[in-house]
Amino acid sequence: MKPADTILTASPYLAVHGLTRRYGAFTALDNVSLALRHGEFVCLLGPSGCGKTTLLRQIAGLDLPDSGRITLQDRDITRLPPAKRDYGIVFQSYALFPNLSVADNIAYGLTPRRERARHRERVRELLDMVGLPGSEDKYPSQLSGGQQQRVALARALATSPGLLLLDEPLSALDARVRDKLRDELKRLQKKLGVTTLMVTHDQAEALAIADRVVVMNNGQIEQIGTPAEIYRRPASRFVAEFVGEANWLPAQRIDAHSVKVGAHRLMLAGVPTSGEACTLFVRPEDILVKPRWEAAPNTLLARIADVSFAGAMTRLQLLPEGIPGVTLTAEVCPSMLNRQPLVPGEIVPIELPAELLVAYPEVRA
Repeated sequence: MKPADTILTASPYLAVHGLTRRYGAFTALDNVSLALRHGEFVCLLGPSGCGKTTLLRQIAGLDLPDSGRITLQDRDITRLPPAKRDYGIVFQSYALFPNLSVADNIAYGLTPRRERARHRERVRELLDMVGLPGSEDKYPSQLSGGQQQRVALARALATSPGLLLLDEPLSALDARVRDKLRDELKRLQKKLGVTTLMVTHDQAEALAIADRVVVMNNGQIEQIGTPAEIYRRPASRFVAEFVGEANWLPAQRIDAHSVKVGAHRLMLAGVPTSGEACTLFVRPEDILVKPRWEAAPNTLLARIADVSFAGAMTRLQLLPEGIPGVTLTAEVCPSMLNRQPLVPGEIVPIELPAELLVAYPEVRA
């Protein structure tokens, strides 16, 4: 199924239909279609310049498309000003007013202004929700980066919007704060049930937080799916390379379920029919290092070129025999090997499980 065909048949909460945006000769968005269910958390994932931020800006009304339309609960909002689109937005830079207190920053969009008592109660409620109780009278300069981003999130939620837009909201934070705030953001989003669209270039972040991930490249959608679908069954070589780590093996098609790789015949679930040449993909953690040799399908010998400690996993660089010019990266759990530690120069049997090998057609220049 093509990305453009993945709009939900049931009426979606937010839908983008054939959106195109050009800046001179550069096409930032090329006929992009996407739909979000009510209460869903969706991440736009991709490298810089892929179009993800442009798409978010179109939905926010901060920029207008050349063609296509945007609907929110079946209402066409394509040309509406931002104030009439019912969303809250959080930017990477926090965008807090430095001369206003935390309370005034959060209450900035609340109306009417005269209802100060109700606004104070709403501010207290939001600060409790984002884990900053009692911070009403502080100023942004007195807060850490993570605290400022919590205030920005509280401000975005102050008006109880139906849609929450997040533009790289965690990328300016250090790793530990980012991981903690990511988990809290996911918990809060589920508690409130607010439909959320987040832009990120961080694959781990997208896989950990999203209900569905939208992988973008060159102004188009490469794949839409759950985190597991994106990681386990990437729809293209680009997705496989961008999300997670990948091993690649040049192969020649033998039949519908087997290929020749170097001197070996490997079995797999399916082989592309468009041409004889293809490329096999396998994740490092899917390569099995066996304690002893046993002749079996997809099992071969490999020389260990390097061993590196990576916390819970040990990373191996493997030179498979009979496949010249190929180096495989494998990740193994030492406690599962049931043998002495692996050392460089050692020859070990490895298995490339048929059900975890994916074949892609060879790309011709």
